[in-house]
Amino acid sequence: MPPFDKVIQQAQRAESKGYDSAWWPCHLMGWHPRSVWTPDVTPLAKYQKSADVYFDPIAAMSAVGANTQKIQLGVGVTDILRRHPAMLAQAALTLDHICRGRLILGLGSGEQCNLTPYGIDFSQPVSKLEEGIQVLRLLWKSAGDPVSFHGKHFQLEGAVLGLEPYEGRTPPVWVAAHGPRMLTITGKLADGWLPTRMTPAEYGEKLAAIRKASAEAGRSVDAVTPGMLAYVVVDEDRNAIPQLLDHLLVKGLCLLLPGEVFKRFGYEPPFGEGSAGFHDYVPSLFGRHDAIRVINKVPREVVEYFTLHGTPEDVAEQVSALAAAGLRHLVLWNITPFADPGRAKSSFQGMDRIKELLGTTVPAQ
Repeated sequence: MPPFDKVIQQAQRAESKGYDSAWWPCHLMGWHPRSVWTPDVTPLAKYQKSADVYFDPIAAMSAVGANTQKIQLGVGVTDILRRHPAMLAQAALTLDHICRGRLILGLGSGEQCNLTPYGIDFSQPVSKLEEGIQVLRLLWKSAGDPVSFHGKHFQLEGAVLGLEPYEGRTPPVWVAAHGPRMLTITGKLADGWLPTRMTPAEYGEKLAAIRKASAEAGRSVDAVTPGMLAYVVVDEDRNAIPQLLDHLLVKGLCLLLPGEVFKRFGYEPPFGEGSAGFHDYVPSLFGRHDAIRVINKVPREVVEYFTLHGTPEDVAEQVSALAAAGLRHLVLWNITPFADPGRAKSSFQGMDRIKELLGTTVPAQ
């Protein structure tokens, strides 16, 4: 978000502190309705008019890539519904040249809020994602020769992409997968896996499904890097954590979860039976009364399930349990300031402490 100079400074600071990677969301709309983005709910409303303020990640990462040296740059995640795979193939290669081979291209099936309000078709998103990855890889490996592709959703005939991959290596593609079909696609076609927070047992089970799909596709069982994107609420005072987890803006992020998660803890899903979380949620359509009503249906147990939370030591322990289940690349989004902007500085210091406890270093380039 503006001012852009801060974006570059933050990435440079992360690089200097030894973080492995910096990641950008790809959103037109934020996850918090404007109706609750008000000073009585969050002091952030005094400084930013809504939660919908986002730079385009491809453009932003290009500038950051030209002003950093080692840190990997990831988009977590974009989709091939808003960005045609041929255009995304060119954009990704361009960005990878700019950052000299440090791009991680995260892809998902898309979110309702970024598509239907803008008149973009959201039908069969998983099938489109699978074909889109195939188109990406076909163009990347074409060496500028004309290629054709005849799929259900995408058609190429004599298509060319003359720009070749940086130093002959295509950018790794990471997929945000949770359900069985998406896990299979990840195992067959992806280089990395970027789900959201889940229990170590769930993580191990889903990772096993990915590895099985990789083996069945004739790939190494370790072809896919096991990653995770996780919200983190961190404070040195463990007694402060419950109040932070109960904040309206923190609970609101849990509306992205499918209904079965709420039922698992014995609660009615906020959007009703059979809801699919982010597939059903368009924040801009929720007035204040309805927004508060559905957010207040999010129980503490679900917030604890969906976040890494506690002191830096607590979070490091939670991450270690996930690492034992196979996790290798963790992306943390510090959401503590949503609950209390006054804790922004201390919570980012807590993030540094988590990194220190986990022994994270920048890999040699």
